[in-house]
Amino acid sequence: MSDQPPPHPLTEAELSARLRDLAAQGAAPATGAQARSRAQRRRRGQRVVLCSGALAAVALTAVTSAALGSATGAAVPPAASVSHTPAPTPSPVPVQRVTIDLDAHTLTIRGRKFPISGAQENCPIGESAVTVTAKYPTLTMPPNKYSKLTKSVDVRQWVVTFTDRRHHERLLMWALDPSAGLNSIGHNAPPGSIALAPEAGKWVYDAIRPGARVEIKGRQAASADPDSVCYDRRPVTGDH
Repeated sequence: MSDQPPPHPLTEAELSARLRDLAAQGAAPATGAQARSRAQRRRRGQRVVLCSGALAAVALTAVTSAALGSATGAAVPPAASVSHTPAPTPSPVPVQRVTIDLDAHTLTIRGRKFPISGAQENCPIGESAVTVTAKYPTLTMPPNKYSKLTKSVDVRQWVVTFTDRRHHERLLMWALDPSAGLNSIGHNAPPGSIALAPEAGKWVYDAIRPGARVEIKGRQAASADPDSVCYDRRPVTGDH
């Protein structure tokens, strides 16, 4: 226990004097109402501080999430886009070109030139450009007024045909039979077509393709005798 005597209670006069001194120094104790007001202000201040801290935490979370999302998005490569470019198509095969020169009596194909026998002036081919329709190793020609006089059958070898503007398949070129000799090569002899020497005819037959474009150069007669005379001009039939 303390040996000090208990404090002497202040008298009313002493208490009043001390209060006056505190008031003069600006440290007068607050009344009950003032104390309650100060406590409310402190609680409001604490709530404001707490709210501000919560908002700051939310903002920090949002910024962090955005940063993480950006980093994740940058790390993941974009999905490969589907290409709609059409697949390349192979280039069409160029049209084979062949030249027949009726004045020079030559046929040119694949850079090679061969002598020919041109059509008779009274039986011109009648076309300046034709397309090869078909090829036949042998072709039996229809009878004509000359072959009717003999028992021989007119069979042509290594035949190449075309379709004319009347949509008729016609004889374009063929190879002479060795037994016929080569006297007609270099002149106008066949009645409506051209002829090649046997060896040349076989080579041209093998080289030329259906669909080939044949240019026919040189002078051709303006008129022609009928097909009964120009029998190479008669349509090639299905039975050949």
